[in-house]
Amino acid sequence: MGTKKGFLIATSAGFAAAAAAMPSAQAADMPIKAPRYIEPSASWAGWYIGAHAGAAWQQAQAVDYGASFSKTAFIGGGQLGYNWQHGNFVFGLEGDISGLTGKNTLQSGGYDFLQSSIRWLSTSRVRFGLAVGDTMAYMTAGLAVGSVKNSIFGEYSSSKTRVGWTVGGGVEHMLNRNWTIGLEGLFVDLGRSNLTFGPSSKTTTLRFQNTAVIGRLKLNYKF
Repeated sequence: MGTKKGFLIATSAGFAAAAAAMPSAQAADMPIKAPRYIEPSASWAGWYIGAHAGAAWQQAQAVDYGASFSKTAFIGGGQLGYNWQHGNFVFGLEGDISGLTGKNTLQSGGYDFLQSSIRWLSTSRVRFGLAVGDTMAYMTAGLAVGSVKNSIFGEYSSSKTRVGWTVGGGVEHMLNRNWTIGLEGLFVDLGRSNLTFGPSSKTTTLRFQNTAVIGRLKLNYKF
């Protein structure tokens, strides 16, 4: 009787030990799940270089005559810039240079009375942006330098490099880690320039005011 009782006790203890070990053995046999890959947040920081193309609505005003005339021209060129980023806020510096086509003409009596054009334009600007994911909206402002040519009667003309200012804004989207595309609008004011014409004994000075509204598509490569 004592032998049977001892056998039953030993058998029960063995089953209990085996049952206790089973969860540990099953856990050891389970494959370890790899940590989930988290896509890094988009970064706008660093150098970039790119090209742009669009339209420029050039407007000239003959101040002394109280006349203004305008023309839409093609604008194209390139840009270089650098961005710093803190959280969702982006601060940057950008410089660009563009060539413009066409010229404004004011006719009188079937003749070209006044002509004016911005032949090339360069801006140096700061940018303040707010980035949400892969898209950034920004404001921009800075210095504008351009070559302005004004003429009267197609005979007397003056070409000068003028310094002015520009302000605008835009939206830029990150296509991938290196490429961005954006739309930008700028207002440019190159101030007033003088054109002196007439015989040396009796010259006349005519003042021109040259401005432009620019809309352009930009493509950048970010390093």
